[in-house]
Amino acid sequence: MSGRLPDESTLLIPEAWREEMHPRRGGLPPVPEAVLDPSAREGVRERLEAALPAIEKALGSRQGWAQRFVEAARAYLRGDADPLGAAVVAKLEVCVRKELSHQPWIDAWIAEHGLAFAACACAEADQVLVRDAPNGQSYVIRDGDLEYGDAYWAVGSAGRRMRALLAVADESDYAEAVERLAEFRRNSTQKAVVSYLVPTRQDWVDECLAECDLSLHVRRLLWCSITSTEQAKRLGYLGVYEPYQPEFDFLPGMLATVVEGVGPAIASRVARALDEESDVRIRKSFLDVLSALPTEGAFRMVADRLDRGDVRPALVAMMERFPRRALRMLASRADGDSKRLVLSLLDEHLRAWPELDAEELPAHVRSTLEEMRGRKVEEAAAGDLPKALVSGRSEPPPVWAAPAMLPQLLLRGRARAVPAEATWRLFAALAKTGPRRAPAANFRTALEACDPGSLAAFGWALFDRWRSSGEVAAKGWPLSQLRWTGDDETARRIGAMVRSATWSDGTKLPLNALDVLAAMGSEVAMMQLHAVAEKAKAKSIKKKARRLLDQVAQERGLTPDQLADRLVPDFGLDAEGSMTLDYGPRRFTVGFDEQLRPTVIDEQGKARKSLPKPGVKDDAELAPAAHQRFGGLKKDVRALAGDQIRRMERAMTERRRWEPADFRELLVGHPLLWHIVRRLVWVHEDGVKRTAFRVAEDRTLADVNDDVLTLPEAGLVGIAHPVHLGEDLAGWAETFADYEIMQPFSQLGRPVLAFTAQERAEAELARFKGLDSSLGKVLGLERRGWVRAAAEDGGVQYALNRELPEGRTVVVEISPGIYVWGPGQSEEHQKLTAVRISGSSHARFGDLDAVTASELLLILNELVEPAE
Repeated sequence: MSGRLPDESTLLIPEAWREEMHPRRGGLPPVPEAVLDPSAREGVRERLEAALPAIEKALGSRQGWAQRFVEAARAYLRGDADPLGAAVVAKLEVCVRKELSHQPWIDAWIAEHGLAFAACACAEADQVLVRDAPNGQSYVIRDGDLEYGDAYWAVGSAGRRMRALLAVADESDYAEAVERLAEFRRNSTQKAVVSYLVPTRQDWVDECLAECDLSLHVRRLLWCSITSTEQAKRLGYLGVYEPYQPEFDFLPGMLATVVEGVGPAIASRVARALDEESDVRIRKSFLDVLSALPTEGAFRMVADRLDRGDVRPALVAMMERFPRRALRMLASRADGDSKRLVLSLLDEHLRAWPELDAEELPAHVRSTLEEMRGRKVEEAAAGDLPKALVSGRSEPPPVWAAPAMLPQLLLRGRARAVPAEATWRLFAALAKTGPRRAPAANFRTALEACDPGSLAAFGWALFDRWRSSGEVAAKGWPLSQLRWTGDDETARRIGAMVRSATWSDGTKLPLNALDVLAAMGSEVAMMQLHAVAEKAKAKSIKKKARRLLDQVAQERGLTPDQLADRLVPDFGLDAEGSMTLDYGPRRFTVGFDEQLRPTVIDEQGKARKSLPKPGVKDDAELAPAAHQRFGGLKKDVRALAGDQIRRMERAMTERRRWEPADFRELLVGHPLLWHIVRRLVWVHEDGVKRTAFRVAEDRTLADVNDDVLTLPEAGLVGIAHPVHLGEDLAGWAETFADYEIMQPFSQLGRPVLAFTAQERAEAELARFKGLDSSLGKVLGLERRGWVRAAAEDGGVQYALNRELPEGRTVVVEISPGIYVWGPGQSEEHQKLTAVRISGSSHARFGDLDAVTASELLLILNELVEPAE
C-alpha cells in the first residue's frame, strides 16, 4: 500500500487544541511556553493604590468578616509574605474595581515573593468569598469554597496561569512549590485546587477521588488532573453525581486536557455527554474529541450515532484520519438503518483513497456498491460544464459538506451530474453571496445551467448539513445561498422552520432566514412570510416578518391589507378556480369547498375522496408529475386556507372595504379566493345607500330576490355583517339554504348582540365582572387581536387590551393573571375582574358602532361561557 496511508494507532493532539489545553508538567511535548510578565508587578501596584481607600474601608467595617482575614490582609499590605492576606487583598481589589482579569496578580506575586508563594496564595483564593454588602457601602468577606466562590479563581484565568508557570518552572522552584502546597490541603476544595496546580502528585489526585460529594467545579479541576483509565472511571461514575452532570461544557480547553491526560479511555464518558447534550456547539466539541481518538471503540461510538445530522461531519473526519479502520467499520454497517448513507460514504472513501483495497469488503457490500454506482448519474465532462465550474482554483469543502453527504447536482436535462470538484467552485462562489447580493455573473450562468429541482435539493441539503454541523453562526452563506439555489419548496421549508422556532431554540438563524424569504420575492415566499407573521411562535420573529411585509407594501405603494390581497397565489388554477390533472388515459378535475379543501372529480363526474395514485396503465411520465403537483397544491392551500378564511372574517368584523375594481380583480377574479367569495353575502355602500348582494356561480351579482345586480363603479364593497342585513337576513339565509351554499365562517347565522341602554352610558360592563373563564380562552384572545398588558410585580400580566376604531381601547382585567415568563404555567382558572373602555375621559360603550359592539359582546360571552 501507498505510504500516504497514515498511522492509525497513535493519538495526535491537534494543534488547535494545544492553545486551549491546561499546561501539564511532563505532559505531551511541546508544553506551551509561559514567560513571566515583567510589567505585572507595577501594574498591580497601580491598581491596588486606586482601590486602597475602598479596601481600607472594607477592612475597617468588619461586617461579616472573619478576624483572621482582616489580620492576614493587613499583614500583606505591610509587606509580609502572607498567602491568605494576598488572596484577600486580591479578591477585594478585583471586587472594588469590578475587574474580570485576575491573572496579573499571579505574575505580581511571583515577582514579589517567588513561585511557591504565588502557588500558595492561589490555593487560598477560593477559600475567600467577597461580596457587596447589603448597604452597598462596603464588602462582606467570609469562608468559601468553589461551590459558592464568586470569581472561580482556580478554574479561571488565574488558576490556569499559575498552572502554566508551574509546568515550566525549573526543578528546584517546582519542588519548593509542591512542598509548600502540602500545607494548603485543608478541605476537599483546596485539595482539588492543589492537585490541579501540581498534577504530578498523583497520590494527591487519588486522595481527592476517594472523597464523596465533590462539587461540580471540584470535579472539573480533577478531570484536568487525572492521568489514568482507572481514575477516569472513578471520577466518571461517582454515584452521587449520577445521572450525567454537564461537566465538560464549562471550562475552556478541558476536554483537550482530559484527552492528553487519559487518552482514548475518555471515549465512553464523552459519548455519554454527547447523548445528553442538545446544544450543537457543545456537541461539536464532544464529537471533535471522539473523532481524534485512534480506537475502534471511538469510531464505533460515532458511527452508531449517524442518525444525528451533526455526527456525520465527525465521521467524515475520522474516515480521513483513519482510512483503513473506516473501510472495515463502514462495511460492517452497510446493512443497517443508515444503509444508503453508509454506502455513499464508502463509495466516496474508496474514491478518495485509491490505495485501499476494495477486495477487503464483503462480497455483498461490493456488489451493492456496484449496483448503487450504476444508478448514479454519470458525471459531465469538463467540456460540457459552464466555464465558471472548470476554471479557477478550488479548495476542498468543509467536512460537513463532503460530497457523500449531499445529493448529486444535475445539469438541465438530468442526464449528467456536476463533478464533485466543480461543486467546490460553486461553494466558493455561493460563499460570497447574501440574500440581496447575487453571485458573480459567470456563476449565475452556471446556476442556470443546473436542473432547478436538483439545484434546490442540493442547496437545501447544503444548508441542512451546515445547520446540524455545530458550526452555525447567526448568519452564514449556507443560509443565504438558499436565495439563489432555492425554489418554491425551499420557501415552504424555510417558512415551516421559522414558524416552529421558539425562544428557547434560539431565534437568530430564523430571523435571518426571513431576509432570505423576503429576497426570494416569489408568490410562495411572500405567502410563507405572511404565514410567519400570523403564526410564528416567537414574538420577535412575528414582529420582523410583519416589518418586512410592511416594507414590501410600502415599496409597492399599498397598505398591508392591500398587499395581503395580492400575495395570494393562484397555484396555476384556471379561470374557474379548478385544475385538470392528466394521467394520460384518465383525467381528474380539482376544485375546492367552502374551507378551501381540495375536491376531486373524475371524468364521469364522480366525486373521489382524493386523487388516486398512478397505476400501471397510466402514463409513466404524466401521472407521477400530476400526482406530485396535486400533493404540492394540497400542501400550499392547506397552509394558506385558514389564514385566508380568518382574514375574510376579520374584514367583516372590522368593516374593511374594497374599491369595486379591486373587488372584481382580486377577489371575484381570483381562482382560489373565488371559492370563498361566492359563499358570502356582500354589501355595496355609496354614501348612506347600502345594497346587499351575492356572487353567483357564473360570477354575476344577485340581490336577495335573486335578481341580477350591476355593481356601480363608485362607492365601496365589503363583506356584510348581519347587522347590515336587517329584515333581509332571513331572506338571505333562505336563499343560501335553497342553493345549498355552505359558508366558510358564521355570517348569516351569526348572533347580533347589543348593549342595554344603561351599558351604553357606562365605561364599565358590570354584567361580566366576577365571572369565571379559563386560561385557554383568555390566551385565545391573542389570536383575535387582543394584546396582553405589561407585566406588573412578580412578572404577572393582569389585563388584555383590544384597540378599537377612533382611538378607543377595551380592557379585560383578570385574576390571578398570566405569568409573562411562562403563560402556559399560569393558573387554569381565571376570573374577569373588570371590562372597561378607555380612550378619552368621556369614553362610553355607547360610542361603539353596532358591528363593533356586537362582536365585542360575542367575544366576551364566549370568554365566560361554561365548558360543555
